[in-house]
Amino acid sequence: MDQLADETSRMSLSSSYLYFDDEGHTRWQGETSGLPLLDVLIEHHQMTNNPEPERSQWTSQNGRTISDWFPDRMPRKTATNPELTWKLVSSVIVPELMDSLVQCFLGTTYYLMPFLHLPTFIADYANPRKWGDPGFAALIVAICCLSSRHIDDPRVRADPTDSNSAGTQWFELFVQLRSLGGADRPTIYTVQAVLIAGVYAVGLGKLSKAFALLAEAATLSIDGGLHRSVDDYDAFDPIEDEVRKRTFWCVYLWDKQAAAHFGRPPMIRLRDCDVGEPAVVDDEFITRDGISNQPPESESRMSAFVSVIRVFVVLEAIVDVPPPPGGNSPFLARAASALGNRKRDAELREAEALLDEIVRTTPPYWAHSVDTMTSPDVLRITQSQRLHCAEQFARMLIHRHRMSELVAERMQSGGQTEQGEAECDAMRQAHSCALQIISSHMQTASKGLMTYFGVHVIHQLTAAGRTLVAVLLNCHSPLMQPYISSALEALRSCVNLLRRFSGRYVCGQRSGDMMEEFCRVTQIPLECSRQDASGGSNRPPWVRPVRKKTPSSARSPGGSGGSPSHHGSPEEFNASDAFLDLSGGAGPKSPQVPSQPFSSQNIGAFPLGGGQPGPPFDNGAGGPMDVMPQEGNVPMSPSEILALLNEGTVDMAALVMQPDGHPSEFYGGMSGAGASTNGGTLHMGSP
Repeated sequence: MDQLADETSRMSLSSSYLYFDDEGHTRWQGETSGLPLLDVLIEHHQMTNNPEPERSQWTSQNGRTISDWFPDRMPRKTATNPELTWKLVSSVIVPELMDSLVQCFLGTTYYLMPFLHLPTFIADYANPRKWGDPGFAALIVAICCLSSRHIDDPRVRADPTDSNSAGTQWFELFVQLRSLGGADRPTIYTVQAVLIAGVYAVGLGKLSKAFALLAEAATLSIDGGLHRSVDDYDAFDPIEDEVRKRTFWCVYLWDKQAAAHFGRPPMIRLRDCDVGEPAVVDDEFITRDGISNQPPESESRMSAFVSVIRVFVVLEAIVDVPPPPGGNSPFLARAASALGNRKRDAELREAEALLDEIVRTTPPYWAHSVDTMTSPDVLRITQSQRLHCAEQFARMLIHRHRMSELVAERMQSGGQTEQGEAECDAMRQAHSCALQIISSHMQTASKGLMTYFGVHVIHQLTAAGRTLVAVLLNCHSPLMQPYISSALEALRSCVNLLRRFSGRYVCGQRSGDMMEEFCRVTQIPLECSRQDASGGSNRPPWVRPVRKKTPSSARSPGGSGGSPSHHGSPEEFNASDAFLDLSGGAGPKSPQVPSQPFSSQNIGAFPLGGGQPGPPFDNGAGGPMDVMPQEGNVPMSPSEILALLNEGTVDMAALVMQPDGHPSEFYGGMSGAGASTNGGTLHMGSP
């Protein structure tokens, strides 16, 4: 019965209506608009009157030419003077600097979001008339904002002494361009511009603005029908069709990224979409006339992107939690039960199986292997790392979900029962995924390749760090004692990486500060203190929990058990009630692991690499990290903790597959991995 219901719901996807609006832009409306039904009936009516129409007549919907609809009216297109737009933008961003920023984007961030057809975009960039398209102008400005974090030119900063101000003055220009006439139309360039601006705002720490922009990108995508297959419509050439697909999936990825990191409801659901995956073909083989086959001797860059898409499709199932109870309203309770009762695998076994399938079907060229990690191809290394970390991120959320369910179940029974094997296994698996994520990003930083990544790294590190904090707080069983040392070591490295990001990303400051505060409140020893000397005391209190009227059931079920009976308020929190016993108990010894890969000194020495892009890890602090002062009652003394850590930790070098144990010399600039511009420098065309 459930399968039949699912199939029936999918049948409604055929009810789609794509049309041209009054300015000639494609728009989409769905079944409840009534237009799809009229479309089918009118088409049937025309075929009844003329069973064999000539093919030339079918130039638009329903067997009629475009002029047959509102024949006495002409399309009205909002005109924007390209010269005025160009003068506005170039008065704020120097043209030579604009060229460098766009070229930096094409050689780095573009590979994370490959929504452009590069030959077409480069031709448009050199065409002065394109500045008459508000969406194109906004895209260029958004690209400059995002790329400003990757170069060390002081001109990109509103305040030359503040690296966090990179691009902020241009963000205001972007908002101004969005107010131009016609800027609200759902063109492809407009969707791309709003998406890039949303990603920039996430890194800037302007979360409400970021969420609004990401939501606008999703809305524009749906308004333009990017989420639906257009195979039945004779409206797009192969280039346009592929760019539509790529753009939609980039919006989809960030919708899921925001949902996973911030715990927000997703804006786009897979069941509302029937657009296909992008073609696994590089840009040079896609023309207006058709799509050629990818040569067998070269692996398409798009195959890595398609694999990432599949991981995020699985991520949707992970973040799609059941709706909350209806509260005190019997009607809402019944409605939630009846309308929100979608089939869901409680333990997410199906999602985990899909991740296994993605790993198996990933082309060897992009697989996370020794051969890939030792390759001289920077793009191959970074794309493989990105795919691997995305897969581990999704897998970690699965294990953390299982851990949460089992912890809540144990707490509801009074908290007196011992941790079962299932709970310990979920903790071990989540711990392993967190270590994989942190070690992979450390390896990327050590090779100077972090400029090829973006703010999603901060999200992954934050999720990994919070997972390790949860594991440490829940290490009650003797079976889990061996995992304490490696978790502490990885947590310190995670915090140090977030500190390095804080030099360019406000969200890095936020995540790093929150992680340190979690550890301070629960007395998890980080072995290094906050960097108050670098202005930490001037930062805002990012998070302060709101006092609860009743205790959380998972923390204090009915006031019984060994859990603290506070109301979730920081002032009532007793760290000794929640924190683990770091003595190691009578459990087995921790696995033998060199602690060197998680050394804070090594983190501080990580360069970004050569080339033009600058280091996003410069927090301007200088000097070594201070040791965190010990406050309150810590289960172990600092000397005992150090002895435990020096006793043996996990072999992280093996995890990142570096055979010789030494970082390879790779460049962090654009040479060898950037977009092909016919061997020359990229220049825009000015009116």
